[in-house]
Amino acid sequence: RTIWFNLRAFGLRKGMSLPVYVYGKVKVYNMGRIEFCCPLQRGILKLGRNYDDTALPYTIWNNMGTVEIHGKTWIHHGCRMLNRGKIIFGGGDIISHACVFDIREKLEFGKHVSVGYASEFTDTDVHYMVDINTRAVRRNTSPIKIGSYNWLGSHTFVKKGTVTPDYVIVASPNALLLKDYVQEVPPYSVLGGSPAKVIATGKRRILNFKNEVMVDGILKNGTEEFTVQSDIDLDAYCGLEL
Repeated sequence: RTIWFNLRAFGLRKGMSLPVYVYGKVKVYNMGRIEFCCPLQRGILKLGRNYDDTALPYTIWNNMGTVEIHGKTWIHHGCRMLNRGKIIFGGGDIISHACVFDIREKLEFGKHVSVGYASEFTDTDVHYMVDINTRAVRRNTSPIKIGSYNWLGSHTFVKKGTVTPDYVIVASPNALLLKDYVQEVPPYSVLGGSPAKVIATGKRRILNFKNEVMVDGILKNGTEEFTVQSDIDLDAYCGLEL
């Protein structure tokens, strides 16, 4: 499947470098355009990998527009890609199982965005509406932009026109994002609810794997809270390992 996908998407010369790894059952309806805005290497895009043995029948790739990739990207098993516009992955983005993309105009992810299970992104209302008083019919699409280092919990619903700042956490379950949050929501905030609103500030995800394992070991022993020493730089502590 990996060889077939790459040859069909990129042709023989570029395809044999295998920039896309395909796992499990992936149904391809339209290949569309896939652009790599980063050095070409094997497995930059991992499509359909099943980390949790999720009992989903297959992954759907139906790209009638452009998918632009700026670094390693993981799209896990059971996701449904329906793209008629442009989807941009900033690099280091992880899309969990069973997520749905219905994009008519544009969806842009920043760097190192994590999206939880069964989340949905749609930049369109699909159908048009007429105002019975003014008889006006407005556009039914508006781009979505998700900031870098965002962590969207499972079952997050992202509607047209959503813009989030960097370093935002969206709490589950069933949070609904539907507007531009940049002006009213500071970085390191937690959003939750339907529609989403700020429920906490000053929170940051620990992306450093070694530190996360260390904290997990401490707190699993019955400790309720662990305090990071004041002389430790939080950017280094929480950030990705280089």
